[in-house]
Amino acid sequence: MTTRTRAAVVVAAVVCGIGAAAGAGWGVSEGQVTGVSTGVIRGTVTIDDIPEAVMVEVTADQATCGDEVEDRSEVVDASGGVANAVIIVTGVPWAVDPPASVVNNKDCYFQPRVQVAKTGGLVSIQSADEVLHTTHAYDDRERTMFNIAIPVPGMVIERPLRRPGVWRIECDSHRWMRGWIYVTNDMAAVTWPDGRFEISGVPAGTYELMIWHERYRGSAQAVTVTVTAGQGTEADFKLEHP
Repeated sequence: MTTRTRAAVVVAAVVCGIGAAAGAGWGVSEGQVTGVSTGVIRGTVTIDDIPEAVMVEVTADQATCGDEVEDRSEVVDASGGVANAVIIVTGVPWAVDPPASVVNNKDCYFQPRVQVAKTGGLVSIQSADEVLHTTHAYDDRERTMFNIAIPVPGMVIERPLRRPGVWRIECDSHRWMRGWIYVTNDMAAVTWPDGRFEISGVPAGTYELMIWHERYRGSAQAVTVTVTAGQGTEADFKLEHP
């Protein structure tokens, strides 16, 4: 996987039906939601112009963090697959709760960088580094939602995710550290390192998909998909630099 950084905007999306296939992601596969016929939405988010890597100078705790770190605001593999984009099935509530949300301060990065969480859930904040990390969360109104100092590894502190929206995570001790929690009532998934995503257990029907990426600014693009019970529907998104 190659990590690259540059601003991106959504410019196109292609949606088409595909034949039945087994689910491979977390959640439930086709037809497994009690009393509801379901299918799977799969796809890939790509970019044509792979940007150059950008390194950031480390200004504190170099013994732990090194002299420079990679800016991971856009992660793109050699084939153009874009990691850390969020795909949302608008208006479709979670059939099964997503994995528990964890923000881990590790190697002077927030890991994972981008995650989705159910509104009203909890996030666990922890650290694996032998330095002070201050995990500071802002909602999309720029209001502080929590600000947790973790001076030593092994501490675990939980905080509620009460408000839906995009939560930005920063470290007040290390300004290059950045993370995101997309808090939502709707089913959603984050793209993998190769740009692929999968949302399983989606009730049969027609829905709009929205895409979000941290480097994208402006109105999100809506794409209509039709989910058939026991089958998969493919939705491929292409990002482009402005």
